[in-house]
Amino acid sequence: MRNSAQEHEFDPNFVSKSQQKKAMDRLQAIGEQLAELSANQLKKLPISDELREALLFLSTLKSNEAKRRHKQLIGKLMRHENEEALLQALNQRTQPNLERQLSLWVERLISQGESAINDTARQYPAADRHTLRQAVRAAVFEQENTPTESKAKQRLLTYLREAVLLSQ
Repeated sequence: MRNSAQEHEFDPNFVSKSQQKKAMDRLQAIGEQLAELSANQLKKLPISDELREALLFLSTLKSNEAKRRHKQLIGKLMRHENEEALLQALNQRTQPNLERQLSLWVERLISQGESAINDTARQYPAADRHTLRQAVRAAVFEQENTPTESKAKQRLLTYLREAVLLSQ
């Protein structure tokens, strides 16, 4: 009989609870960076009105505990946003040529594997090697088994966008 770890070893869509928690922490960190933007800058981003209001309200809070709880709320609201479009817009503001660089990184990660993962983790300290390794493995698996554009490759690109933003 196989245990659950063995069952999910080759499932490219499996996400462990610790990975889910790390993803929520990353969303909260992105939300904190969004809160530093002005109201005018927030209007230009592809986010919901509810999130925009929550981000603007954060700057009015004085208590550290209230800020901490509100940041958790922002992280929760971030789950319902189009993370890919938001990351792309945020990264475009800071580094206009980043999308081209990230596309090259994705191709390099898929073709070179572990050495490229190590280089990526050095280049972007916010990138978690384990998560990166799993994303690359899923992209390689889908590329070998699916002739069309893979969702795993897109998830890898989104993860790299997160890592770049959080490494700044």
